Amino acid sequence: MKFELSVVENALKYYQINDTNYKNKCYKCIKDVNEIKDFNIKAEEIYNILYTDKSFKIDTLWKRQNMIELFGEQYNPYITNILVLYSYEIHCQNMKLKKYNREQKELYKKRVKETLTNDIFVRKLEGIRISQMIWAAYFINTKLIEVGRLQYEKCENHIKIHIPSGEKLQIDKVLDSIKNSKQEIEKYFNIKNPEYRCDSWLLSNQINNIIDSNSNIAKFYNLFEVKDGLDTTKDILNFVFNVQECSNYNDLIEDTSLQKLLKQQLLKNKEMKIGWGKLKI
Repeated sequence: MKFELSVVENALKYYQINDTNYKNKCYKCIKDVNEIKDFNIKAEEIYNILYTDKSFKIDTLWKRQNMIELFGEQYNPYITNILVLYSYEIHCQNMKLKKYNREQKELYKKRVKETLTNDIFVRKLEGIRISQMIWAAYFINTKLIEVGRLQYEKCENHIKIHIPSGEKLQIDKVLDSIKNSKQEIEKYFNIKNPEYRCDSWLLSNQINNIIDSNSNIAKFYNLFEVKDGLDTTKDILNFVFNVQECSNYNDLIEDTSLQKLLKQQLLKNKEMKIGWGKLKI
């Protein structure tokens, strides 16, 4: 598979990414992936998993934590960016097929842009994380819709709730989103009376046992029947402290009351598990 520079150029314009350094690193990655045979073969394989495979192989990519696990070698880290940018035409076509209105199209373009840029400009990483590449693919494949405060993913036998970051989790907005989502889910996913599920550190039984019962997180938690999942430390570091890993929890910031509370739990080596929830309402 030859990666064409013109496709990436058009994608950068489409998602309104104008940073010169970002562009140059994308162009260098295009050169690398076209010149290194093994890199190219693996990139094509992953591209097909992301956008053309119908056997849910994409879900296995969540287990890959770094470039070595994804490619077997340490190649140009901007390849995760390229694999998203290179699918912009698929994104256009899928949104057209779903008959998204202009507002929806602009929103989902914005969400893909966020996956392409937040790791670079906020976290200061070289290339976006594998998780962000997959998250972008979900939007590109129109597997997600956003209704008010929450996002909804079509799974095999249920609807999975996702909670975008960047805004307070106000319970009235959550309830409005769930109520209004039913019509949108029927329209775009052809599912009536869906079963809603959510797995998140926000639903952790251990966290909700120690936080204020009047907090937004606690009110969200109370909407679900919750069971313990696996350890959620990585999610806490990622979503609460905005870091991928931490060798010394004393170094974690304490700018919010939640950060202070969870930092103390981490320092005490307290077990915190992800919560698997089924919506009760």
